[in-house]
Amino acid sequence: MATFFPLPPGLKRTGSLFLTLMIAGAAVVTVFIGRSVIADRASALPAPAQVHQTPVRIAVLRMQDSHRVTRRFYGQVEARRKTALAFERAGTLESVAAREGDLLRAGTVVARLDTRLLEAERDRVSARRDVLMAQAELARRTNDRQEELRRRGHVSAQVVDDTSLRLAQLQAAIAEVDAGLQAIRIDMLKSELVVPFFGVAGTRMLDPGAVVAPGAPVLTVLDQDRQRFRAGLDPAVAADLSPGDLVTIAFGTDRRDGTVAQIAPDLDPQTRNRVIFVDIAGAPLPAGQTGQVVIITDVAEPGAWVPVSALRQGPRGAWTLLTVREGAVTPEAAEIIHPDGNRVYVRGSFSDGDSFVTGGTHRLVPGQAVAAAERMSWER
Repeated sequence: MATFFPLPPGLKRTGSLFLTLMIAGAAVVTVFIGRSVIADRASALPAPAQVHQTPVRIAVLRMQDSHRVTRRFYGQVEARRKTALAFERAGTLESVAAREGDLLRAGTVVARLDTRLLEAERDRVSARRDVLMAQAELARRTNDRQEELRRRGHVSAQVVDDTSLRLAQLQAAIAEVDAGLQAIRIDMLKSELVVPFFGVAGTRMLDPGAVVAPGAPVLTVLDQDRQRFRAGLDPAVAADLSPGDLVTIAFGTDRRDGTVAQIAPDLDPQTRNRVIFVDIAGAPLPAGQTGQVVIITDVAEPGAWVPVSALRQGPRGAWTLLTVREGAVTPEAAEIIHPDGNRVYVRGSFSDGDSFVTGGTHRLVPGQAVAAAERMSWER
């Protein structure tokens, strides 16, 4: 059986200290070796790539106190006067001397009815008048002779009265015949269609040989003196206009100056617009041609113009504008005040002088790093 002898206290303390020093040294060596291994592995890894900056087109916001609104209202050209020429009496159309598009002077005869029956009636009534004139001449001479005999006392006053009344009857009959001849002359005049004013021939409804009823249109005539443009405007816009004001009328690429001639006092019952009439300057235009009255007004409302492509839809139907600050994208709230083609007038949380992305906003996210590929001027 082995026997253990206790160590002296001094030796025991020395051994404990030595063991502790050995453990600490081993730990230091292990840490040093671990750091070296980690450093070697870290140096072996590739360096991280630099942050990629997306190229974007950038413009600068220019705030303004008001914006100009261009409003267009449709209308059409119409003649100041338009008449459908028609005969007052029935008959057979003998001739039409005008074709569509012909310029017609006032007083020009453009159509005639067959007047042979009227001419025959005129000849008959004229012959009847000649008979009455001969009878009246005989009655006048007879009355003169009877008047002379009465002064000599050879006939009574009754005989003279009979001859005088006979002469009066014949004169009345002649007056009646004259009235009949005048009626025939009027019918002859009404058998011709006369242009009432200088104009251009419009639609021709009938041709020679047609049997015409009273009041049936034969030809339309449009006044060519001055043309007018008729348009319906928003009552609020029309209230700012007065007769004599100058406006612009657009017919496609052709623009004409116009002067407001009249403004209707009431609203159109169908469109609820207020009708205005504008005198058009320049060469005549085809009646019925459509165009637009261009009204430009200034609206006092602070904001800025931006292209439509700069906006993107935000949450709950709102719109956002992406501004660039310190090289990163920042979304700003935007409210559309007035659209105008490919641009919109907006207001929001942005400020004058802010840079904003003009397009391609769908590929950007808030906070994304961007670089200006092109700087645009957007001062409109």
